[in-house]
Amino acid sequence: MEDEANPGQLIMPAQFIEPAEKSGKILEIDRWVIGRSISLLATHPNLPAIAVNISGRSFDDPELPAWIGGQLRQQHVAPRRLLVELTETSAVSDMGDAARFIAALRDTGCPICLDDFGTGFSSFAYLKNLQADVLKIDGMFIRDLPSERDNQVFVRAIIEVAHGMGKLTVAEFVEDEATLQMLRAMGVDMVQGYHLDRPRADHPALAD
Repeated sequence: MEDEANPGQLIMPAQFIEPAEKSGKILEIDRWVIGRSISLLATHPNLPAIAVNISGRSFDDPELPAWIGGQLRQQHVAPRRLLVELTETSAVSDMGDAARFIAALRDTGCPICLDDFGTGFSSFAYLKNLQADVLKIDGMFIRDLPSERDNQVFVRAIIEVAHGMGKLTVAEFVEDEATLQMLRAMGVDMVQGYHLDRPRADHPALAD
């Protein structure tokens, strides 16, 4: 976010997300981010997909799924190209609203990703109630994966359970080749992290 008091100065998300969630302003921010993402997908038809994180506060906005569907139709963007990410902790804190919200989002055709999966001890039990399409394994289990046997056991378990339930898996914070190769051997479906690429405004994927 650009600092209005200091033009050219950026305020990082870690500084404004929590106050925005407490004030309810995050609902407007979520819609802005989703709208910009859909416009980007419309402008770049060869871009396969964009994943967008939305706040748990958006569960309080029952009109949001329909709004997303309307934006996708208006800009002629296939819903499968917009992956909506919800954090496991926010979903678990209000299971009923989260389940209804996810069901409404699924009706739009957008894939649903449960972000930061594994941070809650009852994670596997919640999978029956939260009908996500993708599980993103929390980065705390991916960092130092080659040297952390306990994390290896946990990540294998997540992948096996997810695949058994017909869900895809994503590993975040992949920072080196050894971690990437180990995750491939475990059967993870997708990975993200600085070892693969870094964010940039002039990314080659946006060249079309």
